[in-house]
Amino acid sequence: MSSERKIDPFAAIILVTSIVGIILVATQWFASLWTGAYYYHSCLDCENATPGDLTSQILILVFFVCQIVVSLNDLLPKRFIQRDLALYGLILAGFTVLFAIIGIVLFGTYWDAYEWWPDTGFYGAIIPGIINIILFFLKFKNR
Repeated sequence: MSSERKIDPFAAIILVTSIVGIILVATQWFASLWTGAYYYHSCLDCENATPGDLTSQILILVFFVCQIVVSLNDLLPKRFIQRDLALYGLILAGFTVLFAIIGIVLFGTYWDAYEWWPDTGFYGAIIPGIINIILFFLKFKNR
């Protein structure tokens, strides 16, 4: 009985939110704009993505993958990294939110002459990032 390992609920939720974040950032528009005649969008394979927000989207995906690794380290029966990675996960989640904000600011400053707005990919990065910050903080505090 004592050798059974309990599942960490924080790690399970972090895993799910990170996967949802990856799916939304990779498949949805990060930001959009209206030129008065046409709609244009920014995404990983869109032609109107600026170099700044495209780089931010790629880094956001990398940070989500790293958060998945941190949560899997706590969920798997045998840890592949023996250290407690909650602080590293907290930093990665903070960078996820930071680069989502940087990406949307760079998009907005590039297309400031037109009407633009954040889209599903941005919210798919910022909301799971904030949720993961809270969960990693609680996990780090309760270790």
